[in-house]
Amino acid sequence: MTANFFVLSATFKKKWFWGKVLTEIDVGVLAQKGMRDFSGTVSVEIAEGSVPGDFLWVGLPILIVSSKVLNIWKHFGAFETYLVDIKGRSMCTEYSGAVFVGRGGPFEPEKSKAVYSKSVDEQGKRALMKHEGMYFDDSQWDGSDLITIDDFPCLPIVTEPVVKAMKDAKITNCKYTPLEEYGILK
Repeated sequence: MTANFFVLSATFKKKWFWGKVLTEIDVGVLAQKGMRDFSGTVSVEIAEGSVPGDFLWVGLPILIVSSKVLNIWKHFGAFETYLVDIKGRSMCTEYSGAVFVGRGGPFEPEKSKAVYSKSVDEQGKRALMKHEGMYFDDSQWDGSDLITIDDFPCLPIVTEPVVKAMKDAKITNCKYTPLEEYGILK
């Protein structure tokens, strides 16, 4: 890889708000194209936690972030936003949905040591059961700092400069896993 990449994910610390999506979202479409081109509003109810973080994780692979995060990402480009309506708590933090539009390349199953299920789905595809790292064909990377991999449109991946900017800004409720370690059980 020509750059260092990191997957953004939840910290799972109980103090941070955790939401439940109230809006009906087709998970099949979500898996195929993420929230790209979504133009509605996602309603989320705060289900757990006592403190708003800069990321609001919801159990579905959608990205909900504070305006503080968006202000950092503006310097790196390659994302779109959509509206989010938070219910259940009075909020001092403003949130938006975010979609990375930068592209890596196709997933490299061999390099990622991918193991697939024996059964196939209705499209004739096998489910990815596990992998050791998340590698993609970076010769097809568009050079963006905020990307997803073609086969995983909901997986938020950022470059090292983005991680540095987020850490410098003390962004909360987000973990940064190096792409080479993503999926490895420790």
